Order: sequence, then structure tokens, then C-alpha cells
Amino acid sequence: MARDFYSMLGVKRGADEAEIKKAYRKLARKYHPDVNPGDSGAEERFKEVQRAYEVLMDKQQREIYDQVGHENFERGVRGGGPAGTEYGDIFGGGGPGAGRGYTYTTSGDAGNMQDIFEQMFRQGFGTDRSWSGSPFGGQHREQYSRRGRDMQSELSISFGDAYLGKKVRLRDAEGKELEVTIPGGIEDGGRVKLHGKGEPGVNGGPPGDLHVNVRVQPHPYFERRGDNIYLDVPVTFEEAALGGKIEVPTMTGRVQMTIPAGSAGGSEMRLRGKGFPHLRGTGRGDQIVRLEIVVPKEIGMRGRELLREFANLTQQNPRLGRWS
Repeated sequence: MARDFYSMLGVKRGADEAEIKKAYRKLARKYHPDVNPGDSGAEERFKEVQRAYEVLMDKQQREIYDQVGHENFERGVRGGGPAGTEYGDIFGGGGPGAGRGYTYTTSGDAGNMQDIFEQMFRQGFGTDRSWSGSPFGGQHREQYSRRGRDMQSELSISFGDAYLGKKVRLRDAEGKELEVTIPGGIEDGGRVKLHGKGEPGVNGGPPGDLHVNVRVQPHPYFERRGDNIYLDVPVTFEEAALGGKIEVPTMTGRVQMTIPAGSAGGSEMRLRGKGFPHLRGTGRGDQIVRLEIVVPKEIGMRGRELLREFANLTQQNPRLGRWS
């Protein structure tokens, strides 16, 4: 059976966004290059999983994918079809197509809506009128100017690009190349508005705007909540009990942090200023490190003896008085 994006992620065709995101995070953790250094097979699988996630989390691309199938979709995206073929051509219109990573749509139907607009304009819905015709014939013709329609573009970026910010190149409705600055700190579902870069106006009317809707791919390890970043860090029983220094990753590199002696599982420690930049105002969020105490599955006879000695020394019952 041929593989498709659903089988690559191990989800059903009707899977919702939460199921797709959960499957992606699990597989991305497993095949991430940092976890599999030098393993080209794992790296290729990681790219495959990223590609599947990118398409299935994009409503427009997923709809097209479900209609045309995996092979036709990939052929269209990678330029394997007839020269100049775009999704707009495949489906008989619908606005300019797009390259891999972003798509364009208009904010209304590009076909019969023109007639509807003209009918509304003739009825006086706030349009500018210009008069023309022969001064001798006594006839005149009304011309109406209207604002161009807004355009929608969807762009998928990585978690790191959302953290640092990024400049990307898109093409507007007329095919002109635009440079768009995605600000650091943008959230999944955020929008960047480019004034006057939408559809051209009619009869001298102003152009519409281009709205770039941004989708941010989840990270295999980091989780974003507001402008804070959460990271689960496994520690040994000895590290939690005795305390010490450990090295933890952040979005800007590894740093050392101190674990207090007697730390419990689920304890949270804060690395200030290591979160996402605030979109409005200055400063950054924090990185919250949550401790996961890892208990060894096999400790051997000597280890058991030492643990029993330790238990006899402490005489501790953590449940005492908890429910009474």
C-alpha cells in the first residue's frame, strides 16, 4: 500500500488537529537529528514527518491533498506537472496559485461576484462615479471605481523561526516578489498585514491588502504557553535528593542551572528571559524547567540493600497525614 501523509504520521484520514499535532510531536522526538546524530535514515524520516505535518495542519493544502491524492499533490508542488501548472489551474480558477509553503486565496469568489458588486454599485453603495460620453449625443456611461479585494496567504514556519523572527519572500497578486518580515514572538495563527499588496483596485480604486496567516510547527521538546517556554527535564534520584548542577537546552543554546537538594518530581524552575520576545512592548517570557525524576528499572542486589538502608535511616512516610 502506497504511503501518504496520514500513514506517515500514523493517523486516520479524519484525524483532527490535536491528533495530528500529538502524532507529529511523538515522531519528531523519535527521529530528531539531535537524538540520532549521523543517522541519515532518521534525518530523512524526520523531514518526511515535518512535510506531512505541514500539509495536514494547513486547511487549504489538506483539502487539496484529499481531493487530488498524494502523488498528484506532490507532483504539483514539486513542479512535476505541465509547465506553469498551479492549484488555481487544476481547479479551474480561484486566484493565483502558490509555491511550496504558502498559498494565496482571495477574500471572495473571483467569478460571479463581479456582477454582484456592479449591481450593488449601481444601487449606490458608497461608490465613486465618473461620467463619460459624447456631449452631442446626450448619452452618458457610468464607471465605478472600487477597492481591490484583500488576499490571504498562509505560511508555515518552524518553532525556531517564530522565536527569532524571519524574512520570507512571497509573490503578490500580480506576481511581484515581496519581502515579508515575520516578527520574533509571533504565535501560531498570527497574522502579518501588508497594506496595498492585495488585488489591484478597479477604475482607479485603491488596492486591497495582503494578509499573511502564519502557522508555527510545534517543537519536539519545547512547548509554548503564551510567551513562556516549557521543557521537561529528566533527572536521577540522586540529583533530585542531593541537588547539583545540570545542563539544559534553551532556544539560544545550552545553559547550566542548579537543582536544589530535595527537589520533588514536577518541581518547576525558571530561567528568566529565555522565553519568546513580547510582540507588544519589550522584554521576553521565561523558560520553565519541569523536573522528571527517573527511577532505574534495574538496580541489582547491592542497590536494593543500600535503598533499604536508606529507608531505615530516614524512616519517612510521605503519605502520613495526607488524607486524615
